[in-house]
Amino acid sequence: MEEFVTYEAFGAVGDGKTDDQAAIVAAHAYANEHHLPVKTKPDAVYYIGPGKTPAVIMTDTDFTTSRFIIDDTVTEDYRAQIFEVPASKPSVSLPIPPVKKGQTHIDLAACGITLEDDMYVRISSDEQMQYIRLGANQDSGSPQQDSFVLTKNGDILSGINWNYTRITTCKATPIDKEPLVIRGGHFTTIANQAESKYTYYGRGFSVSRSNTTVEGVYHTVTSEIDHGAPYGGFFSFGWCAYCTLKNCHVTGHKIYDTIGSAGVKVSMGSYDINCTGVIEINFLGCRQDDILNRTLWGVFGSNFCKQITFDHCVLSRSDAHCGVRGYVIRNSVMGWMGTNTIGFGDMIMEHVTCYCGSVVGFRYDHGCTWDGDLTLRNITWIPMPGTCLSPVMLNVHNNGQHDFGYPCTLPHNILIENVLVVDSNVPDNYPGVRIFANFIPELTEANKDTYVEPYPLKRPDSITIRNLRTLSGKALIICDNMALFPDMKIVVE
Repeated sequence: MEEFVTYEAFGAVGDGKTDDQAAIVAAHAYANEHHLPVKTKPDAVYYIGPGKTPAVIMTDTDFTTSRFIIDDTVTEDYRAQIFEVPASKPSVSLPIPPVKKGQTHIDLAACGITLEDDMYVRISSDEQMQYIRLGANQDSGSPQQDSFVLTKNGDILSGINWNYTRITTCKATPIDKEPLVIRGGHFTTIANQAESKYTYYGRGFSVSRSNTTVEGVYHTVTSEIDHGAPYGGFFSFGWCAYCTLKNCHVTGHKIYDTIGSAGVKVSMGSYDINCTGVIEINFLGCRQDDILNRTLWGVFGSNFCKQITFDHCVLSRSDAHCGVRGYVIRNSVMGWMGTNTIGFGDMIMEHVTCYCGSVVGFRYDHGCTWDGDLTLRNITWIPMPGTCLSPVMLNVHNNGQHDFGYPCTLPHNILIENVLVVDSNVPDNYPGVRIFANFIPELTEANKDTYVEPYPLKRPDSITIRNLRTLSGKALIICDNMALFPDMKIVVE
């Protein structure tokens, strides 16, 4: 009986020149049908050409030390992935009743629902448009949505972000019980040379199966020129739960400009890791070279996720566009683009070295909102090496004049503890490190009782600062305009 499936058994040559994609697709199809793992030839170099048919991975796969060349200079479908990792069971519709923010249980029996598996559930409602984006990439937002894990006994895990009076769609996918592991391999993308516009390339791994681990995969990019289309993520995780990217190498993509929806030039985001609607994903020991190279876009982006953790990682950027519930970065190094986010719950950064302009950037295009608490502990912050600037620790820009589709709030309680600011390259008139910039200069002590914010940004309840040290020895400044924070409790120790 076969122990594992090889690509060579289906005609792969592995010489780095012959297009082996069809053999790779056929090998995984056979492995899936016969429930066999796949293992590649260690010294092979598999060339993957323009084909649009992905290899579907449903069994453990070991790419060993094989090399893969993915040629994106000519493609049949730039959106098509090379590998897809789907859930083993199809999605179904569930007739669940409306749910509320913070709800933890659904009475399944009362709904006539019986579940054989825990489910990954995605709901949406057309009653409210949210994430109505501001700026050069402005848009009209997206329908209110949530995802959560629903257990067989009706418990809701990972929280509900919003109140729903009507659910328009409810799609549920059984969560695979057995783990699936994909490991090894060195993948080189020959970058596309397409027109620089928002035609996001796939051409990597797309994971929509819960309980999946990708380990020890090395990805690099070559042959970038003075123009090209952006990438949505070589590693793309979407609409699943309990996934891990472990000890993988990722690469930043060259920054290209285009004209955004507001009719002005904008730099396009281009990612090597992307997550959409993922619940509980862990990035462990993932690393990137050149994290201070400002010609390369930040490597990680996400939307609508919950419970993201980075541990022992070295990355140029971590970014949560349309909200994340629960965000942890520990024992890690963040490069020039830093941590940019909006979201909910607890955000914790501890034992982190930051080289970015701000320790945390709250995304202005989505309202700078964080509906929860923020903890910054044991941080070394070296603001933008090579650039002379007056550092601002928390980057906030929201003047209360734009409707983002939801109430906006800064973190309720902020704890800043054991932080060293290496403020060595600063202007001559530098007064000291600021926690907040003056994000509404029109609001002053004189008019603070009459100034109107139609869509107000709620200020923090409290900020506690313990043992914040600066290399310059300059005093700490909460904000140059304290009229912004009339009721915030401030403790500095």
